[in-house]
Amino acid sequence: MKLKEKIKTLVSKFEILKSDEIDLIVEKTIVDEFKKGSLLLKEGQRPTKCYMVVEGCVREYLIKDGEEISTAFFTEGDTFTPPSSKNKTSLHYWQCTEDCILTISDKGFEEELRAAIPRLDSVFQEIAIEKLNHSKEEWSRFVSSSPEERYVHLQETKAHLLERVPHHQIASYLGIKPQSLSRIRKRILEQQGS
Repeated sequence: MKLKEKIKTLVSKFEILKSDEIDLIVEKTIVDEFKKGSLLLKEGQRPTKCYMVVEGCVREYLIKDGEEISTAFFTEGDTFTPPSSKNKTSLHYWQCTEDCILTISDKGFEEELRAAIPRLDSVFQEIAIEKLNHSKEEWSRFVSSSPEERYVHLQETKAHLLERVPHHQIASYLGIKPQSLSRIRKRILEQQGS
């Protein structure tokens, strides 16, 4: 599948967009390739760009007491944006955990699209509300579940991450140590085997 077709497929998942609007967005979209290990954002920088993953995986993490704590993983079709507070520096890092192809947008790109598609503000608002509600549900599930339940949920909803991301990063994302993740995985395998 050609790159523009992939982008069109990914943008089309936002059902609120009309076909001609999708075509215009795809036509104007800026795409770039990043090597595994590339840092898109560092703690202390002012984020100015928004991204969507066309191919690859990006990890969001922060460093606390010298330890990296994974807070999110973004894969094909996921968008990630800086916090909405203007002029606020980032607490997070965004790093490509695989070679990536990403769409890139900034304020100028968004203004150009808004001029071409006047209803885009309401579209962006709907998408943002949907993402916020999803994040609230995920957070509620996370804080109310045991580490084993978190792992099982990850297996059920994002199993592809388990093959693509190092286990110590998965452990940190689940809020546990790598040794605990190994015990959980072993226990689950034993239960499945019996």
